[in-house]
Amino acid sequence: MSDDWYSYNQIDKYKCQYNVIFGKRSNGKTYGGIEKVIRNFWEKGKQGAYIRRYRDDFKGKRGDTICDGIVKNGVIKELTDGKYDSVKFTSDRWYLGKYDFDTGKIKPMEIPFMYGFALTQMEHDKSTSYPDVTTVIFDEFLSRVGYLQDEFMLFMNVISTIVRQRDDVTIYMLGNTVNKYCPYFTEMGLKHIRSEEHTS
Repeated sequence: MSDDWYSYNQIDKYKCQYNVIFGKRSNGKTYGGIEKVIRNFWEKGKQGAYIRRYRDDFKGKRGDTICDGIVKNGVIKELTDGKYDSVKFTSDRWYLGKYDFDTGKIKPMEIPFMYGFALTQMEHDKSTSYPDVTTVIFDEFLSRVGYLQDEFMLFMNVISTIVRQRDDVTIYMLGNTVNKYCPYFTEMGLKHIRSEEHTS
């Protein structure tokens, strides 16, 4: 943590493929992950994937606003030297864009920097290839209200669709609360989650 905002610097030092991050709500976990995706895209041409349990969690206005903080803080404008200053969300994809004051619209790049995936829509994505995705963010993987049937299998199928046979993909699983009955902890061998060593 830095000034109460989460930093990925410490966890990235471990160079793990799967990284589980949980903490209080609105402390910058999602912001930091998406900023990482955008920087990776602009500097290296690599893309990201944003996973949620349901498509409703990121479609429409929710998808439109997920990058608002990054845009308002001028991260994109600074990173691209003013070439782009906004984000356009359409068809479950996020694009860097340039706001046109004459038309009031955002003109997006042709290539998205991030794709959206829903566990409940996994069957629709499995035949598509994503060779340039190297960062995966599974947002709010911990649930207070319950999990999907065979959810861990659905999650792993989505990961398989993205990763295929590659070894250059880093996965961040973000949660706002700890539930000792979370199926992910059991499936991933985290048997003593309450006493696990943690970093900040």
